Amino acid sequence: MPWYIALTGSILVILLGIYKKLNIGLTMILGSIALGLLAGLPPLDFLLVLGNGLWNSITIMLIISILLLGVLGYILKATGALGEIILNLQSLVADVRIIAVAMPALIGMLTVPGGAILSAPLCAEAGNKLHLPPGRQAVVNIWFRHVLYFMLPLFPSLILASQLSGLPMSRFVFHNLPLTIIGIVFGFYYLFRGYKTESGGFSFSSRKLWLLLKSILPLVIIMFLVVFIDLYFPLALLAGIFVALLNYLPPERKLSELWSRLKLMILPGIKIPVALVIAGIMIYKEMLTHSEVISDLTTLVISMGIPVIVLIAFIPFLVGMLTGDNSASVAVIFPMFMPLLPQEPLAYGAYLAFLYASSTAGHIISPAHPCFSLTKEFYEVEIKTVIAPTLPMLGVVMAAGLIFTMFFGIH
Repeated sequence: MPWYIALTGSILVILLGIYKKLNIGLTMILGSIALGLLAGLPPLDFLLVLGNGLWNSITIMLIISILLLGVLGYILKATGALGEIILNLQSLVADVRIIAVAMPALIGMLTVPGGAILSAPLCAEAGNKLHLPPGRQAVVNIWFRHVLYFMLPLFPSLILASQLSGLPMSRFVFHNLPLTIIGIVFGFYYLFRGYKTESGGFSFSSRKLWLLLKSILPLVIIMFLVVFIDLYFPLALLAGIFVALLNYLPPERKLSELWSRLKLMILPGIKIPVALVIAGIMIYKEMLTHSEVISDLTTLVISMGIPVIVLIAFIPFLVGMLTGDNSASVAVIFPMFMPLLPQEPLAYGAYLAFLYASSTAGHIISPAHPCFSLTKEFYEVEIKTVIAPTLPMLGVVMAAGLIFTMFFGIH
């Protein structure tokens, strides 16, 4: 069959699996099978794709990273570090608006799928003090959890984007950090305009700062090692896990408690279904390449004469919104667009970062996104109540990304 029928058929299978709430990894594998069958691949080629997709350095690194992220998140919750982060922040900041922003942002750094439901009650508590309506509280919870994901090195889809493109994660952070800053500043003004806190300000002391730093130290170490040292990501995660295990050990029985943590907190944090997601995504990416769908699609796009910057502003956003899963979206769009991007190093990095940002923007606002649907249900609001206030913020961030990308593309 023609490549466009094969590609469309596989995407429809993936969308069906997502809306049926199947595991994303299984869904991507089914999409791969559909793509191969519609493209007319023989059985031996299926085995070749399976082997190449599963057994390569990128897939292995991603699977190890995702498993270690699960372990880190479990340790932070089990040791009480997450609760300490919240308490320490509240002791430093008196402005309820900042508390409402910080809760989803800090919990979002754990990158737990559907984790917005963890921060929703905390965000609601702060929102009620400000007399924010439930719909506005829902937007605060979703936006400030996910605005970090444009540049957060711990986010699985950014790890995947870095590995698929060969671009260091630090370059994605460099290009998209301004988008996150703009999103936070504009979002704070836009969502809290007209809502004043009764008491504001900060209560700084060296002890309070140290307590906050201690509670977030594993995350700080990981991001420092990845962004500034460019350390192999699984090694950075191991360093963070080691610090998390040592954090908050009771002074009178450090060794026994550490041994207990090693026995009780490692295995429960390993999430095999999440590893299956990476396997399915990489198999689908390999099938896209092996079936030559990407090369045919690239040829068509070039022949249409549409500027690449326009394409990467809209198509990744649409794919991210339809799938509701940013990793799946990245797996589809990165192989599709990488051959079309300018090859000058600075411009190439800027275009890739904007490509990723566009997919992330679509992911944030997707009703198929678990955080979106869980937050909507928690606050008992309608979809339009969440989407309508989120669109202007996404528009500002995407406009900034477009301007930055064109600037680096010219220079």
